[in-house]
Amino acid sequence: MKQVDIAGKNYVLTDLDEISKRQAWVEARISFEFFLLEYKGMNLLVLEAKDGIHYSPRNLRLIAQRIYSIYQMPAVFLLSNLSNTDRNRLIDQDVYFIVSGKYFFLPNLLINSRDTKIIQGDLLTPAAQWVILAYLQGVISNNQTAEEIAARSPYKYTYITLAIRLLESHKLCSIEIDSKRCKHLVFDEDKAALFERAKPCMLHPIRERIYCDDIVNYSLYKFSGITALAHYTALNPEEMQTIAISASEWRGLDKASFVGLNPYEGKFCIEIWKYEPVGSSNKFVDKLSLALSLQDDIDPRVNKEVEQLIENIW
Repeated sequence: MKQVDIAGKNYVLTDLDEISKRQAWVEARISFEFFLLEYKGMNLLVLEAKDGIHYSPRNLRLIAQRIYSIYQMPAVFLLSNLSNTDRNRLIDQDVYFIVSGKYFFLPNLLINSRDTKIIQGDLLTPAAQWVILAYLQGVISNNQTAEEIAARSPYKYTYITLAIRLLESHKLCSIEIDSKRCKHLVFDEDKAALFERAKPCMLHPIRERIYCDDIVNYSLYKFSGITALAHYTALNPEEMQTIAISASEWRGLDKASFVGLNPYEGKFCIEIWKYEPVGSSNKFVDKLSLALSLQDDIDPRVNKEVEQLIENIW
């Protein structure tokens, strides 16, 4: 019987039955051992690579996504060792992992199991950040269920439930259970105060910036950066236009639509975002995400307009 040590507690890994295992594609069955793990009420599918088989963090993310589409369970990779660099790369790719007796990222908490200290700053996940920003800006309402929130969000129900648990662990919300045993997400704080309290654990929305000289059908994308700030405020616009594309959308786009892609300069700046901007009807990214994306700008004019932008929301 295989076990793993998570934060000083042993958890039993159960072999996935052969019928269920055959639902996976051939390469996965050849490359990994499959186990089931029940952790804090969640069912997780644990994959352990066979001897001599190694995948990059990016490929593990793709495997995890495919596993979830088949089994509707988060995939977790059981690793024998892990360097700090690789650990950070896995976290950046949102790949769940366990190194038995040492640390884990599972799900939404990175914990050093020797002293149970949070070692990653305990930031929100993209889904959790989307949920709280959606509430703060009126996209979702107070006292909604996970199912209701998932119906309005770009995230699946499983990720929304994990997001709600993370928000509760940060004491940014509470969970109430009604007579039908449905769980409701409840915020009982003034929105402006809640935003200020949540900011220290919020992600910077932008993963990376790249540039190009032209974009086929650029009107399909949301404007962000100074382009969006100039729309919302009295700031003068820049000649270069900035758009935001979520990392998941960017991976599926035909890059030939972006003429002259490069990491340095161009007529367009493309911001690859860690999550989908809140709201679908506006041609500009949501105001609070915009403010977070510009928080490191050194231009005092930008800082002044960002402050005014936030004040006007409330």
